[in-house]
This record gives sequence, C-alpha cells and structure tokens, in this order.
Amino acid sequence: MDRTDEEINRMRTGRAQHRNPVQRDTVTWLRTGAETGGEHALLHVEVKPGGEVLAHYHRRIGMHLRVLEGILRVQVGHVVRDLGPGREVEVPEEHLFRWRNPGSAPARFVVELRPAPACLEKGLVALYGLARDGRTRRDGRPRSLLRTALLMQWTDISLPGVYRWLGPVLRGLAAVACRRGIDRELEERYCR
Repeated sequence: MDRTDEEINRMRTGRAQHRNPVQRDTVTWLRTGAETGGEHALLHVEVKPGGEVLAHYHRRIGMHLRVLEGILRVQVGHVVRDLGPGREVEVPEEHLFRWRNPGSAPARFVVELRPAPACLEKGLVALYGLARDGRTRRDGRPRSLLRTALLMQWTDISLPGVYRWLGPVLRGLAAVACRRGIDRELEERYCR
C-alpha cells in the first residue's frame, strides 16, 4: 500500500477502467485475485464530487484503504471521519463500510482487498456495466432482485438492516438466477 503515485499510474497503464455513473466513480484493477492466487486484489478508485457507495459489509473480505488525493468521508462501523491524502483506514471483515466524496474536487484512493474471491472482479465489473446501461436504482442496486442477489454473492457484499436477515433468501435467489442463466448473461455482456 506504500506505492507512489508514479508506481500506481504505471500499474494502471493498459488496464481497463470501469465507470459507474450512479456512484460517480471509476475503478481500475491494479492487481486481480487471479494475479495473486486469491491472496489479495488492489483497486484504484477515482470519485467525482458527491460520489458515494452506500453502507455495506463483506463477510469474508477485509480492506485497507489509502487516500491519494482529495477528501474521502469514510464510515467504518459507527465511526465516520474525513481522510485526506496519505491517510489510511482498515476495514475488518463484517464491519459496516461506506465512503463519499464530500468535497468539490475529485478524490482518488487505493484499496486492497484480502482475500480476493474469484468472483469479486466479475461481480464489480457487471455491477458497473448495469449502472452504465441504466439498469440500477438511484442507490446503485440492480433493478432486478435476481441480479442483485447474484451480484451480492459474487462480490461478498451484504447489506445492513433487514437485508442482513434475508441472507438465506438472497442466496436462494442467487441460485435461481444461475438456473435462469443470468450469471452467463452478465458474464457475456460485461466481463469479456
């Protein structure tokens, strides 16, 4: 995580960027789980002013986030704080997490995810593709409950509140999505 801007820019060269107009961010995979044997993944994220990701948590993935530029308002558990360039935060597994760019300028950060489940990258890429195609709600969730359930499974994302108790139902809906071929549809449309 102590890479310089020059090193990060070099790592970004030639890699696909995935834009989410709903969250107002663009991600670039600097290292994928496939490249590290599932040990970790490294993402570069650029966020426009007002861009945000809503509260969620990962059951099996921990994160380490470092701000490169701008201000990022980060919530971990019940603690909310603004981070500037060079500031870092750990997000343990099972901890509520959200971020927002409250400033008037873009913000950039890198986030390391440990471990990196095999489906994580394709889930995020598919979610961003659905957002670009106008197939998500204003909060970023896919309009289709079956797609939502499948992508939550792929990305190890869980939502707080009532959704936390609906985990078994959502896993069942993800299985239905696979039986209906929605997994193949998302892979073919967004992940090739």
